[in-house]
Amino acid sequence: MPPRRIVANTLESTSSKARSSSRTPVAKAKRPAATPHDPTTDEALLALDPGYASAPDMPSGVEERELTSLARLAHAQRARLSRIGITSDKVDLLARFARRLGALEKAWQRARGAVTLTSAQRKLRDEAEALDAKLVAGGRWGCRNDEAAQAELSRIADGSGLSDTIQDLRDLVDFWSEHEGSLGVTDITTKDLARAKALADALEDAAANEASDASAAHALDLRNRCFWAADELAKEIREGGRYAFRDQPKIAARFVSRHRTTLSRRSRLKAKKAKVETALEQTAPI
Repeated sequence: MPPRRIVANTLESTSSKARSSSRTPVAKAKRPAATPHDPTTDEALLALDPGYASAPDMPSGVEERELTSLARLAHAQRARLSRIGITSDKVDLLARFARRLGALEKAWQRARGAVTLTSAQRKLRDEAEALDAKLVAGGRWGCRNDEAAQAELSRIADGSGLSDTIQDLRDLVDFWSEHEGSLGVTDITTKDLARAKALADALEDAAANEASDASAAHALDLRNRCFWAADELAKEIREGGRYAFRDQPKIAARFVSRHRTTLSRRSRLKAKKAKVETALEQTAPI
């Protein structure tokens, strides 16, 4: 009787391998994508250099409109701008900065309105703001043909807040002392000018309360930082636009800030006028 051959039972192991090889590989868990850095957030703004917290050089509302307009222009011209490094991401960021600036301005106005002032102080503040507007409007009309005067009014009108209103009143009293001859064509009276000075003095304590309020100070700090961060990006896009379209002056001109261009032109005219007046005084016979 031939010896029995022992056959290894490979069926089970083979089937095990088959089952093993037929299993679907387990997918490795993907790491969550890192959240892209957003320069418009509170954290990013507060991390900026303290210099960004300085007061804006134009009203936030004007800056917001200019940023929005610039973003639309850059988006329309994105094909050529992208070739010089002004990417769509930068243009989109500019639009976000514009929206963020508008939101922070409103937040600051709300915080400012919540500052504890007495009813008498609030009444004086409202009167001061109305008188501020009246004195500026009168100057716009009475000195409409004097570009240097218009430049000075634009400088005075920039800014916001109670401290700024107080400084406006003091500056406007000085302004009208220099342009007294134009008062006759306005409805501004000498009593208005005296009242402006009195209001500025009376509101000093209220301004100190506003400046020391933590919520209002924080909101103002964020607003100012956003203004200058956005302005920095806008400057790059404006310069890039003027370079990219240097062969098309009409389009290049649209990349300029109208507000700052107007102020710059008026300031130059004011300096020129002052220089001429000084020269005339020096040559006048004694």
